[in-house]
Amino acid sequence: MRTAICERQPLVLMGLAHLLSAQSSCDVVFTSTDALPGAGDRIDVLVVGESVAAGLPETWTRSGAGDEMPDVVVVRPDATAEEVLRSVSEAVARSSTASVTDRPAAALSPREQEVLRFIALGMTHGQVARRIGISHHTVDTYVKRVRSKFSVGNKAELTRIALGLMPL
Repeated sequence: MRTAICERQPLVLMGLAHLLSAQSSCDVVFTSTDALPGAGDRIDVLVVGESVAAGLPETWTRSGAGDEMPDVVVVRPDATAEEVLRSVSEAVARSSTASVTDRPAAALSPREQEVLRFIALGMTHGQVARRIGISHHTVDTYVKRVRSKFSVGNKAELTRIALGLMPL
C-alpha cells in the first residue's frame, strides 16, 4: 500500500518510515515534517502525528475531487511500535478490501484463480500442487504472479483478495 507519513518531529518521522518499510506491507512514498502529500499523489494510507491530525483539512483527498480519502492513522506520542503496526495493518486491510473491486478476477488466469481459491481455503502450496496435479514450484509461481498483480505481500492479504474476488 502506498503510504504517506506526516509528523512534525523529524526523528519520529524517520522512525515511523523505518518501522513501516521494514515490518509492514507499506510502500512509504512520501514523508514530510511540514506538508501533506499533493493532490496528484496516489496515497492509500496516511500516517500522521496527533499535532498534524489536528490541522488536517476535511476536504483533503489523495488525488483530487471525487476520489476517496485515504485511511488516516493518527499516531499518539506514547504509541508502541506494535500499536502503530496494528493500526496501519487495519487501515491497509480496509484499503485492500475497498480496492479489490478495482482489480477484477478476469486479470487472473483460470489457473491463478484456482490456486488462489485453494490458498484462501488454508491449503499449503504442496497440498494445492497435489490437489490439481502440478508441481510445488508451479504453485509458487502462480502465487508470485497473483501477489504481483495485486501488490500484496502475505497470505492474509491473498486471502482477503480471494474473498473479495470470488465465492469460495
